[in-house]
Amino acid sequence: MAPLGCSLSGFCSIFDMDVFLKTSQRVKDFIANWLGLLSSIFLLVLTLFALLEIIRRYIFGVVFEWGQDGIIVGMISAVALYLCVTQTRRSHLVMNAIIQALHSRGYLKCVAIAKIFVSATIAVFCGAIGLTGWSTLTYAIDRSLMTYSLLIPLWPFYLILMVGFCLMAFVAFLQLIEDLISLVRGKYLDEQIELTTDV
Repeated sequence: MAPLGCSLSGFCSIFDMDVFLKTSQRVKDFIANWLGLLSSIFLLVLTLFALLEIIRRYIFGVVFEWGQDGIIVGMISAVALYLCVTQTRRSHLVMNAIIQALHSRGYLKCVAIAKIFVSATIAVFCGAIGLTGWSTLTYAIDRSLMTYSLLIPLWPFYLILMVGFCLMAFVAFLQLIEDLISLVRGKYLDEQIELTTDV
């Protein structure tokens, strides 16, 4: 008897699941490595700059007018990019108690369906935020919105937030397809609890 995935009117001939899974893993690894590195460098530089600002303020009595705004906007931007990295590891939205309870009682199909539901929800929610953010971005550009110090424009911050949410939606979409493949092939029956808790 053919596997469920191949019995769907030539579905396997159009969509090679193994190729998709390998490609998806490479894409997620690339995103995690490069965005993780970029976010870490960004946070390190901003932390060092914040320490410099503390020294300048309390020892020399001077600060950059834009320093506080730059640190706040920069750190939120770095975190927005890093959210996608946490999603590649399925550690952004966690329901450990529910999943462990279902897994321990042998409801493995429920665990697989929960993973599909969460991946779909994250993809739709983050995609909606990322795509509807264009109006805010264009508004910030048209009105020349600035931070409180009136020295840093806000549009790059909005752009980074949109990119972060869109990338997170993209990763969640890849994981949704992976979860569907796992359900179709029955791989969820062999997954360890460590792999099924991070949904």
